[in-house]
Amino acid sequence: RVLPKTRIGRIEWFEQRLADWEADPGAIGLTEGQTTELAAMVTAARQKYLHAEQTRAAARSATVGYHEAEEALNHAGRDLIAMVKAFAEASDDPGVYVRANVPPPSTPTPVGDPEPPTGVVGEITSDGAVRLAWEGTLAHRTFYEVLRRLAGEETWTLIASVGAKAYLDMTVPMGTAGVSYRVRAKRGETASAASAPISLRLGVEPQTGGRGLSMVA
Repeated sequence: RVLPKTRIGRIEWFEQRLADWEADPGAIGLTEGQTTELAAMVTAARQKYLHAEQTRAAARSATVGYHEAEEALNHAGRDLIAMVKAFAEASDDPGVYVRANVPPPSTPTPVGDPEPPTGVVGEITSDGAVRLAWEGTLAHRTFYEVLRRLAGEETWTLIASVGAKAYLDMTVPMGTAGVSYRVRAKRGETASAASAPISLRLGVEPQTGGRGLSMVA
């Protein structure tokens, strides 16, 4: 392969040899007319290249200017839209949105009732506390209530409200033979159904409780 792969490389290749070719075209099997025509094409190609480079530089400069102008418009426009919305809210006049041809704020979609937590598990720690964990969401200000029932008790007692998906119960009375837990999600004043209970025996080796382990209804 004799000629370079790039366009500018080929222009430069012919430019570097043109003077020698024009000096004695017959010595290399060419005619004067051919080298004269080649010289004109080399000059034209170089001029077009320079014009293209200038055009690209101008385009880059124009693009920068366009982006700067649009960003200025975007910031100023957002401020004005915010003022229109504030005026509509302050005047309690929905017609402001119509006159400004600005979409009014969308009505929030109701979140719905919280879903019960799943996968509740419990583990007795080495110091006798009970570590609980479960799966669920914390979105939309959801929190969880932990209910406990000690061995021998008939009712469930609310012992904690947590904005997490885990809880460490360090309040189990000493001497308790066993304990059961249920967890329910809550959002505002609305609570989900409680999870299925898990039960743990105390006073024995550390153990893990979950679904299917000494369940208490």
